[in-house]
Amino acid sequence: MSLRSLMKDPASTMRLGMAFLILASLSRWFLHPGAWLSADVIDALTGFLYGMTIGLLLLSITLRRRRSQKDV
Repeated sequence: MSLRSLMKDPASTMRLGMAFLILASLSRWFLHPGAWLSADVIDALTGFLYGMTIGLLLLSITLRRRRSQKDV
């Protein structure tokens, strides 16, 4: 299954968004500033993961709404 066909399926997009949500939540627990990661890099990575979550979940909602409007 290609990425393009994955992004057209609302269920797959929702699953991918939830996976990013789990990764973002776990990054706040397990990534700590140290010798190889600064606090800014950790904040940027966590923000990116939360941003991907928001974008994918909104895309999933939009795709579901479009699909339900076509059925009516």
